[in-house]
Amino acid sequence: MESGFVTGRVGLRVSLEDLDEWERCLDALQADEGAEWPAGGRSAWLEVAPDDPLEVTVHDSPSTQIAVRVPIDVGSEWLQENRLRLADVRKAVTRSS
Repeated sequence: MESGFVTGRVGLRVSLEDLDEWERCLDALQADEGAEWPAGGRSAWLEVAPDDPLEVTVHDSPSTQIAVRVPIDVGSEWLQENRLRLADVRKAVTRSS
């Protein structure tokens, strides 16, 4: 995550099941519902609130106990762009398996 105030990075390993959950989160956001990803509490996770602007909170609960919330102005195509990113990540994970 990077903003004018904070920059942070955490490593994250994802499975095909995590990617299925990512797709369900995108469906929820399209329905104007909030989403949390990945599930399970084993690593850092995101909480997305479909407000105006969109609010993304990154939680690093397992290690640092830090959470950072950033409002993001998204364009009209942001969900479609994220679905394309998901497809790219699925391909990469499948190739490396």
